[in-house]
Amino acid sequence: MNKQKNLKTDKKSIAETPLQPFTDNPVGKPQNKAILQTPMNSEEYYRALFEHTATANMILAEDMTVLFVNENFEKMMGYSKEEVENKMSWTKFVVKEDVEIMKQRHMIRRISPESVPPTYEFRGPTKTGEIRHFFLSVAMIPGTRNSVASLFDITDHKKAEEAVRHSEERFKDMARLLPETVFETDMNGKITFVNELSFARFGFTPADLERGLYIQDVLAPQEHEHLQTVIQDVVRGERLALREYLAQKKDGTTFPALVRSTGIFKDGEPVGIRGFLIDISEKKALEDQLLRAQKLEAIGTLAGGIAHDFNNLLMGILGNLSIMLMHMDTTHPFYDRLKVMEDYVHRGSNLTRQLLGFARGGKYEVRSTDLGKFVIRSAEMFGRTKKDISIHNRIGNSLWHVDVDRGQMDQVLLNLFVNAWQAMPDGGNLNISVENVELSKKDMSALGAPQRRFVKLTVSDTGIGMDENTKSRIFEPFFSTKEQGRNTGMGLASVYGIIRNHSGYIQVESKPGIGTSFMIYLPPSNHKAEEELKTDSRIHKGVETVLLIDDEQMIIEVASRMLEELGYKVLSATSGKKGIDIFQNSKEKIDLVILDMIMPGLSGKETFDILRLKNPILKVLLSSGFSVDSQAKDIMAAGCKGFIQKPFTMAQLSRKLREILDHD
Repeated sequence: MNKQKNLKTDKKSIAETPLQPFTDNPVGKPQNKAILQTPMNSEEYYRALFEHTATANMILAEDMTVLFVNENFEKMMGYSKEEVENKMSWTKFVVKEDVEIMKQRHMIRRISPESVPPTYEFRGPTKTGEIRHFFLSVAMIPGTRNSVASLFDITDHKKAEEAVRHSEERFKDMARLLPETVFETDMNGKITFVNELSFARFGFTPADLERGLYIQDVLAPQEHEHLQTVIQDVVRGERLALREYLAQKKDGTTFPALVRSTGIFKDGEPVGIRGFLIDISEKKALEDQLLRAQKLEAIGTLAGGIAHDFNNLLMGILGNLSIMLMHMDTTHPFYDRLKVMEDYVHRGSNLTRQLLGFARGGKYEVRSTDLGKFVIRSAEMFGRTKKDISIHNRIGNSLWHVDVDRGQMDQVLLNLFVNAWQAMPDGGNLNISVENVELSKKDMSALGAPQRRFVKLTVSDTGIGMDENTKSRIFEPFFSTKEQGRNTGMGLASVYGIIRNHSGYIQVESKPGIGTSFMIYLPPSNHKAEEELKTDSRIHKGVETVLLIDDEQMIIEVASRMLEELGYKVLSATSGKKGIDIFQNSKEKIDLVILDMIMPGLSGKETFDILRLKNPILKVLLSSGFSVDSQAKDIMAAGCKGFIQKPFTMAQLSRKLREILDHD
């Protein structure tokens, strides 16, 4: 076929020269008689193609007048041929925003067709005003200034694309907002997507992702073998269960994480993995803390029971020793031996105090205390005996007072000081600070504390420090790093128990070769600080009648003898019921009741309640091998006048009796 020699057309307008688009002889093109004679070149043939293709077709004049449209155009746009042909401009079917670019392309196409795209998308209104999306394919009609265009309605396709785009945006927004890691990988494990939070969590950067980051890079080496199983499960189309992994940061540090993932499929074939990763470090720490607390609670209950029974036995020994020493001259050959025995009993009693300090309930006499002054006094006393360490105090101003049992706080400080001294065999620095603190929500959560305000005591050393395993066990009873026989392993356990029983919290930080710090948080008191009372070691006698109620026959015998030696008249009962009967028959002459707290049948609390019903002003001294626990505090709050812990000496008993009997 001969090439077209002249593409110029007559400059006359469409109105002046009727268009014949389906002529056998396009303007400027030589005729080929053989071709003209074939049906494919007939006007009817091209008209049939124009009318009956699946697309909406139209022919446009140079001035953008629509010259011809087919039936599909009528159906697509809602206009009839009579309404459109030679009457409407092409711009009628284009939204205002797209008209200008459409005009430019229409004009340029008639000057340089290759300079404008033959296909593009635009938006246009139908007769009803509905805006649809169209794909346009346009070409010049050879030998004319007219163009033929085919339209495809792609509105549904665009809606689907928009839905996908919105879905992707929602996914990205959700992934961006989620507090956990969201990721996608290909089948080789290469990470193709990860949310922004993950970069900070793992220490990687977007540049690392661009260079190539694999799922193996964010999991500890021991987890890599399992990845092969994961990939196989994905290939089989299985939804992967929630599983715990050990994740790894860029710097090599690891943390526990939960991961759930599923396969990404395309045309039924797996192309990758999609999932999320949850950092459970805090959860694991809380679980460990809970398990440790439960373990310590169980041990504490056992320790408390042992201490209670042991104190009752010590009461039998100490009571008899007190009676013997009371009647023995210091020159007696056995006097010194008895004093040694008494000292051994006190040492045993101190051990049970540590056990009870760790066990449930551990406060004896609680008084509002200036912790700063208290710490300075204890540190000075300790420093006099340990010249190889330097003690540095830093006490805050205007400290809030705390409600503490001062004897137990002495025990806490002594245990912490000794622990620090033992950690510095070659000497070092013992740093002690007391300050008011108001915790952040994060710190409150870390402590598990419901309140914000605390008085914080910190005891730090520059000693050998501890590894993580040792640090996790230091508060366990009988655990010690010292050689067997040199340490009971109860010091720090009792510290933990005492602080817990004071509604306080304790933390420990330690690094091998650097040192250890214990941080104790005690809630502030609402009371004024009370001055320390001097201990009275004198024996005070009396003549009143005392009812002694205790289920242990040994305690009845030794306590009765002690009371008689002090000048008191004694009535005794081995149960709460018997004690109530005796009181009912002799209530007029009974001045005071010494009541055991733990008894079978009627408990100390039940016995106390019945006695107070019979005499609301009855003076009662509560006695127990336990310390003042929650049950004892209930009895004290109900009007009990005092508490004495077994084992007690003659002097302690005499002083406590007079404190109650001599006061209204």
